[in-house]
Amino acid sequence: MSRAESELKLPSGKELTLYDLVKFCYNFSETDLEILFRLLNKKMTLEDLSKELGLSKATVSRCLNNLLGLGFIVRTREISSKSIGRPKYTYYTTKELIESRLSKDIEKCAEAIKEFINIVIEKRTGLQIQNP
Repeated sequence: MSRAESELKLPSGKELTLYDLVKFCYNFSETDLEILFRLLNKKMTLEDLSKELGLSKATVSRCLNNLLGLGFIVRTREISSKSIGRPKYTYYTTKELIESRLSKDIEKCAEAIKEFINIVIEKRTGLQIQNP
């Protein structure tokens, strides 16, 4: 994907990347976003991700828990012939899940921003803004 295809041009002329958007809305790190893309239509374990990205299991686990808590990824328990020890989980996501999560949350953000603007305008000017 070229740089132009991975940026959204705002009315101000500023260019916004997907990373800028998710960092603003969810405080994602670059690692969170990298893990999210690695899990796109591909099931992986914590160990797989740790090895592939060269990161500690603790770092990967923290990112996975964040993404899971926000509803961006799915976790499934692996069925093993060995029932001894900790269960093993795989993680994955889909384009549809990411789009759904982002679009719902961006709509909520837009509504919150509208309300915030109205409150600021009302406090500064005394004018009440009516929402359509």
